[in-house]
Amino acid sequence: MPLILPIGIATILIAGVRALFESDIKKIVALSTLRQLGLMVRALGVSALPVAFFHVLTHAYFKALLFMTVGNLIHLTDGFQDSRKTGANPQIIGSTLSFSLTANFSLIGLPFLAGFYSKDLIIEAPGVSSSPALVIAFFLTATLLTSAYTLRFLVSILGGKTRSPKVLWAEDLALDLPQGNTLLAPLAVIGGATLA
Repeated sequence: MPLILPIGIATILIAGVRALFESDIKKIVALSTLRQLGLMVRALGVSALPVAFFHVLTHAYFKALLFMTVGNLIHLTDGFQDSRKTGANPQIIGSTLSFSLTANFSLIGLPFLAGFYSKDLIIEAPGVSSSPALVIAFFLTATLLTSAYTLRFLVSILGGKTRSPKVLWAEDLALDLPQGNTLLAPLAVIGGATLA
């Protein structure tokens, strides 16, 4: 297990840095998933198997919602996914925006959402205090990257005017969006507390 710990921390750090500089929204979500897998490997590296499994379950709730909202965003722009050139009016995509905010806030571990419970357990998992200071510093830095790339994603996609005349947003209420968002959103909010 001690050999697994540096692999998990390296995965967390590399995926977080890469997501911070990515502009394709599908790749940002994929790198975010890779980073979450690094968290699970890190938990395995300190022999916290129940904590790793708990994070698999809570991660499934908010990441499934995030994948569906990103799919909705791509669908609403007729396939456009470059975050540097998009920006949507919240009045046009209010429903998708609310689901995206729920998923992203759970992803960064906002207190009392699903991601908070499992990430807090991983940070406090046994063996952290016995890790070298450099390993702990890398882990905490990599954890802060989640907030950075998530906020960058939210600001670039959902926080402004469209920066390209090619991007035409459809109104999300006019479309028959999947009902899965409605089912997954409560799990992304209370799923962690329910399983804890």
